[in-house]
Amino acid sequence: MKTNLIFSKSALALAVLATITSTVHSEEIEKISVTAQKRTQSITEVGVTTTAFNGDALEDLGVENAVDLGAHTPGLVAVNATSGGTPIFAIRGIGLDDFSPNNSSGVGVYTDEVFASSPVYLGGQLFDIERVEVLKGPQGTLYGKNTTGGAINFITKKPTDDFEAFVEADYSSYDTLELTSAVGGALTDTVNARLSVNYAKSNEGWQEDVNTGEEFGLQDSFAIRGQLGFELGSSGTGLLRVYASQDKGKPLSPDSEGNEITWGDPAFSALNSPSAPDKVSVGELDVQRDESGSGVALTLDYSFDNFDIVSITSFDQYEKFMIDNYDGSAASTMELIQDDELEQWSQEIRFISTGNDDFTWVLGANISNEEVDAVDLFDDSFFVSDSGFDGVLYPEDINFFGEDRFVAAYVQETDSYGVYLHTETQLNDSWKFIAGVRYSFDERTFNGTATNESFGDVYPVTELHETNDEDAITGKVGLDWKVNRDLLVFGNVSTSYKGGVYYGGAVLDSSAWSYVEPEDVTSAELGFKWTLLEGSMQLNGAAFALKYENRQSLLTFTSDEFSDFSGFAVSDTTLANIPESETNGFELDIHWLPIDDVTIQAGVSYLNSEVTKAPTTDDLRGINADPSVNDLANENGYGFVDALAAPLTNGTVLAQAPEWSYNALVAYDMPLENDKYLRFQTSYSWSDEQYAQLADSNALYGSNSSLNGLIKLSSDSDGWAVTLWARNLLDNDAETYSFTGFSGRTVYRQQPATFGLTFKYDYY
Repeated sequence: MKTNLIFSKSALALAVLATITSTVHSEEIEKISVTAQKRTQSITEVGVTTTAFNGDALEDLGVENAVDLGAHTPGLVAVNATSGGTPIFAIRGIGLDDFSPNNSSGVGVYTDEVFASSPVYLGGQLFDIERVEVLKGPQGTLYGKNTTGGAINFITKKPTDDFEAFVEADYSSYDTLELTSAVGGALTDTVNARLSVNYAKSNEGWQEDVNTGEEFGLQDSFAIRGQLGFELGSSGTGLLRVYASQDKGKPLSPDSEGNEITWGDPAFSALNSPSAPDKVSVGELDVQRDESGSGVALTLDYSFDNFDIVSITSFDQYEKFMIDNYDGSAASTMELIQDDELEQWSQEIRFISTGNDDFTWVLGANISNEEVDAVDLFDDSFFVSDSGFDGVLYPEDINFFGEDRFVAAYVQETDSYGVYLHTETQLNDSWKFIAGVRYSFDERTFNGTATNESFGDVYPVTELHETNDEDAITGKVGLDWKVNRDLLVFGNVSTSYKGGVYYGGAVLDSSAWSYVEPEDVTSAELGFKWTLLEGSMQLNGAAFALKYENRQSLLTFTSDEFSDFSGFAVSDTTLANIPESETNGFELDIHWLPIDDVTIQAGVSYLNSEVTKAPTTDDLRGINADPSVNDLANENGYGFVDALAAPLTNGTVLAQAPEWSYNALVAYDMPLENDKYLRFQTSYSWSDEQYAQLADSNALYGSNSSLNGLIKLSSDSDGWAVTLWARNLLDNDAETYSFTGFSGRTVYRQQPATFGLTFKYDYY
């Protein structure tokens, strides 16, 4: 049945292609220039599967933050894993399950070539962006960090000699005002500057508590970025970037369901919340967030006769305090409190050849240090006090920070080093050979304790004090075949690795804290980039196969240790290695100008993922099995493998790997008098159901879709534009993320339809 469905959808795609290629049109598509291979090249000339958006496209698509990219990029999954907005990403089923601040994704995310070592750094608004590049597949031989899934590059608009300024005001649903502005130009003959700011504030929340009337999901953020571009003599340039952000918005709340099933008692349905996305049950919990971050980056670029030297130095810090109704219930069954401080600094240096076009190379080295000082807490006071149960029936009696809390307090420090070489050899007019190699070394130190604070006393759950280090040699070989001026066919095989990690979440069971071994990926890809119909159509596609070893995956299990103590079943979570898994599939995207002023874009992704070698009982019980590492975890011999939320067997579908996903856009630019245009645009995205965690039926969510639209009136000569826009026009309420809560299923749902009006004025 599934095979027939795949065949029919593939046949439909080919039929559509055959139909559209019968039309000829002379207007050419604008080619976006990218730096996917550390050189400025047309996206159609790069033998890497890449999706790119310029700043105008991001605005028209309504991409306001990093997570919004997932709806418009085949093969990319992007979700918020907490109410406060912790973005996690996966490309082709490879990414990050865990939302803990001390973990980093297999998808490397960069802003102006500075790597974000934690998802905590990625929650802010996107503004004053020149373009975004999404590179798919391992990217280990060209970037500061080794990435198993791919890379996302955000490139901000840079200062230039010319004076530029704009102001943009957006007013939308829930009494939300967003202001964005930038000004830039020459300060002296050799120094340029640009200052960009963004402010967003909503006076109404899109969710309301059915009992208290309190509103949730409010915005309150501010960000500023200053840049100085300067000359270094006659052959060099520098760019100093300073930035800061603050977010004091009020997080949204998920829903809780199925508590009566877990407890086997209909009375516990009182723990459930409404299933409507805009109606929640939070109770008296003081939901809040207070986040702030800042950083500085210096990029120096100096040219010699046969090569360029590029140096990138950066320092970032971020502080996050959040109180999150993470259980979706009015009772304190799993309230999440995070109080985290993070710092990172990095230094990268690259040598880029310029003397010979037939043989080019990039030689680079990087060093970085990351520190996470975290206190994460789950409040489950409901389960240990009679007043907790009364609080379910009578919300005014709920006692937040009452009698029982599970706390994870730790400091993690990571030192990373890498050296890489990337070469491209032009064999003849048609063939190019690509080869690269990388050496990576990571040392990670973790010092932390997990405790249970109950009735005023502190009870140890577990502790972990250790250092682990690994190194790896990875590489890539590939061929680009320029069939003719319009068709590029490319193939490559690459390997990559992601360093080992510690699970640092607040846990109930001592066996849940552990060090998880590095993961390795081998990728094979065959793709093409084809310019058709006299330049009016661009068709790109790729087929790929990935083999995954020791995938770092979140697993939900029933805590036998805590259950023996408490007398009832309690869910807990940990990280573990999955010995072997595979993903294969294909992607296809098209950009077409069928007639004057009409744009059609579409993309499709198919993924077939599965665990091919599941962990054995000994594999899972081996976590923290060494008494010298953790006596508390082993004094009673506890393990969790016999109590996984669902069987983890060969054939289990990987997390964040929807089988099918689609996106499409149609736009018409109607010319008016006096150099004015009226743009009509609609876009649609759809993603199949997927898992947030392996072996957990509660973590299956979706499918979800969104239909968006806009009408924009603009004047190119006068520099203004007015846009009326709508998102989720069909008012869908699909599930966007889910997991097993303390005693039920926790679900995030899609925001209802929103509408807005945007005015933008550009001054050149």
